[in-house]
Amino acid sequence: MSSINKSLYRLCGISLAALVGVLASLAVTTGAGAHGTLNLFGKTATAGKNGTLTLTIPHGCGSNDTTTTKIVLTLSSAWQSVKPARVTGWQSTVKRAANGKRLITWMATGSGLPNNESGDFPMAVRWPRKAGIYNTPTAQYCGSQLMFWKDPFNAAADGDRPYPAVYPVPRVRVRSASRHSPTAVTRSSPLSPCPLARTLAFSQ
Repeated sequence: MSSINKSLYRLCGISLAALVGVLASLAVTTGAGAHGTLNLFGKTATAGKNGTLTLTIPHGCGSNDTTTTKIVLTLSSAWQSVKPARVTGWQSTVKRAANGKRLITWMATGSGLPNNESGDFPMAVRWPRKAGIYNTPTAQYCGSQLMFWKDPFNAAADGDRPYPAVYPVPRVRVRSASRHSPTAVTRSSPLSPCPLARTLAFSQ
């Protein structure tokens, strides 16, 4: 291997190590300021298809020792169907409003979700027919205390809207069925751990 190639791969090693450090620090930061989130766990939400959407509640309703006892998530009329999975210690119901929106409610049947624990609430859904980003406003109750995850995402602070949002609304991206295709790595196009080094090496 030439001295140039060796230098490039050493540079890649340093860059990868730095990246790992940054990701680790981000994990600590996001854990401390966690919000109500939606998860697909590696799957793609494809318009008009069936799938699983999981709501994750990461903590109680504030810095005090609060326990989550009720959760209400709202889906717009664009959603075709939803059926919550069984979660131990919780009872779920789905109510269809006059405007077509669906309200999914989880009520704790026992002690609820402790402040320092996170909980997953999966739902079998049929994604909206139209691709796009869909908001799912979520109300989290700890007894009489409420945290309402409904604030819109903003590009920057503007007027009376802070950045980042204090209680950001959970969102999910639904992709078009015609444009979705898996990405494959073939034998004729090997994956390099450092594309920059590979490109410069072949250009010599």
